[in-house]
Amino acid sequence: TCPSWIYEKGVPVVITDRTVNALGQKTDSQKKYPYYLHPEYKERFMALIDALGDYVDALPPMLKKRIVFVQSAEGSTGDGQPYKGRPLDQQYEISREVWNDFRLDTWKAYREALPDIPILVNSDANKGRETEWLLENMDVIALKYGMFSHGYHVSGNTERLANFQTLEAEAKKRGKSVLTRGEMDGELFVMGWSKRNVSQALYWSGLFASHCRLDLWNIPHKALKDSANWPALAFYNTYAGQNDPAKATAAFCALRDGLDAADFDRFPSETFGGKPGSKKDRQRYLNIAEAYSEYGARMDDPAKALGGGMLNRKRSGSNDVGWGILPGNYSRFLTQLNPGSGDVGRWNIDDSIYGRFARAFEHESGKTQMRFKLDPAFKVRSARVSVTYLDKGKGSWSLNAGSKTVLSVQNSDTGEWKIATGTLSMPLQAELVLKYEAGDDTVFHMIEVKTVNEE
Repeated sequence: TCPSWIYEKGVPVVITDRTVNALGQKTDSQKKYPYYLHPEYKERFMALIDALGDYVDALPPMLKKRIVFVQSAEGSTGDGQPYKGRPLDQQYEISREVWNDFRLDTWKAYREALPDIPILVNSDANKGRETEWLLENMDVIALKYGMFSHGYHVSGNTERLANFQTLEAEAKKRGKSVLTRGEMDGELFVMGWSKRNVSQALYWSGLFASHCRLDLWNIPHKALKDSANWPALAFYNTYAGQNDPAKATAAFCALRDGLDAADFDRFPSETFGGKPGSKKDRQRYLNIAEAYSEYGARMDDPAKALGGGMLNRKRSGSNDVGWGILPGNYSRFLTQLNPGSGDVGRWNIDDSIYGRFARAFEHESGKTQMRFKLDPAFKVRSARVSVTYLDKGKGSWSLNAGSKTVLSVQNSDTGEWKIATGTLSMPLQAELVLKYEAGDDTVFHMIEVKTVNEE
C-alpha cells in the first residue's frame, strides 16, 4: 500500500508481529509499513491530499457531482490504528492519542483540499474530541461503521448503535446530515457461520445493516453474482437512505430474540451464573443457551462469543448468546410493543434465508398475540401490509388493525415460508396485532408495510 521509494527518502520501515490477516489466513504480505509520523512521510502524504484536491477540482462538473464522498484512510487501511499488529521495534509504537492527532490533521487537510465533498472517516476509533471536531467542522458527518456491515450478532453493538443515535441527534440539532457506509468483505466465504449458508448470512446481515440505518453497504462482487443473494440486496436497497419516517415509503419489523448475556435483569446471576462486567464467563453463555435450547438456541463456538467484534466474526457456526448484542427485533419505523409478552423466540428454524431467527405463538403458555406500532410520522396515503410466516401445522391466525381484520389465515402445513398480504387504511393510528386463533402455533419472520405506489 506504500511505494517502495518512500523508504529511500529516509522513512523508516516498520515491521510488525502480524502473522495472519483478518480472515485468519497466514500472511507475510502485511507486516511492512512506513513510520507514519516521520516528517518526510507526513509532508508527502499531505501533498498527496492537496494533489487529489487539485485533480478533483479540475474534473468536468458532470463527473465531479457524481462523487458522493472521499474516505480518509489513514495508516495501513484507515481502520483506526496505524499498523496491523504491533511494531517489533518499540520506538515506532504510536499511542492512540498521538494517532488521533494525526487523523485530525489528515481530516483538516482533506477538508481544505475538497471543501465541497463529504469526507468520510472511520467511526470505531473516535472519542469525544474527534466526534466534536466533526460536528463543528464538517457540513456532512460521514462515517464508516464496520460493525454494522460485517454481519450481525456482534458484541457491543447495543452501545455502538446508541452512541450513533446520540451523534445523529446532535447533528440534526445543528442542521447537519449524517452519511454512513460499511462493507461486507471476503469473510462471508471464509468464516464458518457465514460460508455454511451465504444467502442466509447475507440476508440477516442486510436486515441488521438496515436496522442500523446504514446508507451504503458494499458487497463482494462474488456475492453480487449469485442470484440466491439477490433477495438480501433488494431488501436492503428498499430501506437504504430512508432515514426520515415522514418521508419513508416502507417500514418493517424482522422478528428475533437476542440473548444478551450482559443483561442481568433478564438473566440473573442466581439462575445463569456470572456477574456484571464478567464478559468472559463462558458457562453463563452456555447456561442461557441451554435454557432456550428447546426453541433452537445453541452455541456452536462459545469461545468466539467471549471476545470483541473481530473475534465474534470468526465464529464457526451459530452463537445465539452474545455480550451487548441487540436484544430484540431488527426494524425500521415499525416497532413491536412488549416483545416476548405474547410470543416466544425461535432460533435456527431452517436453512432458508428467513430461518435464522423468528418469533412464534405458544398458546399453551398464554402467548397468543404480538402487537406493533408504526412510527407516528409514517403517514403514507395508502399501504399494503405483508406478513411472512412458516406454513407448518394446521393453525389459524389473524392480523388486525384496531377493530378491523386485515388478514385471516388458515395454515395448510406445506412446510414452506409464505407471505400473506392485505390493505391498510392510512394513516394508521391503531396498533397492528398478530393474533393466535386456533390449532397449531405459527412461526413468524416479518411484518412489512409499504406504500402501494412502491410495489
